[in-house]
Amino acid sequence: MSRQEFKISYSRVNTYLFCPYKYKLVYLDNFHIPVNSDITFGHIIHKTLERFHVGGEQSSDALFKCYDNAWKNDGFKDSQQIFEYYRRGNQMLENYYTYFCEAKSEVLYVEKSFDTNIGKYKFVGIIDRIDKHLDGTYEVIDYKTHVQIWEQGRVDKDLQLTFYAYACKNILGFNPDKISIYFLSNNKKMYTKRTQDDINNAINTAIDIAGKIVAENFDHDLSKCFVCDFRFKCKYSQYREVAAKTV
Repeated sequence: MSRQEFKISYSRVNTYLFCPYKYKLVYLDNFHIPVNSDITFGHIIHKTLERFHVGGEQSSDALFKCYDNAWKNDGFKDSQQIFEYYRRGNQMLENYYTYFCEAKSEVLYVEKSFDTNIGKYKFVGIIDRIDKHLDGTYEVIDYKTHVQIWEQGRVDKDLQLTFYAYACKNILGFNPDKISIYFLSNNKKMYTKRTQDDINNAINTAIDIAGKIVAENFDHDLSKCFVCDFRFKCKYSQYREVAAKTV
């Protein structure tokens, strides 16, 4: 694998940190993570908000029209689950629209992509949203659609947000004064900050993992088998071995 064709991203780093062999299955062997209700729902909400913010009209009707246009039934178990998720998304977007109307900030970017070099490698990503407030400060916002709200410590250590801070400072040309995760299911925002040391450590991690990927270091991590998307398919899966013994 040549450095010229290889790109590193948060998703790739996160997959490798979970299990190097899972990285190989996903990015080299083209295994597909099974589509499920949460994955589909997350894509629907992200696409809805992207279309809403770039679509011109920003009324409540326009928002829910974007929602209906973005909706798809892939990954849901049955019609009852479709109904439950649709209703949950409807309430989520009602809360979001109230927040949007009350916010005293300008939405500068949605789904903002970045592309740069870190060390010898190409580094890419997409930021959900960037706002500029009336006082001239900038806020980076990451949307989460799952029900669980993270503890503050997890928000403070989230690698994706650290990569976003790096991209803002070194590519987009501004320092993010606020970094937040918007837990849409709970209509709750949690804020965090990143120091230069945090950013340096994250970039060093990405460069280190990129080097291991290029060197084709794909050792399997058996401690993750029971929560892995490929626990039924992976040849190293401890889950399959345990399941076979209980039959």
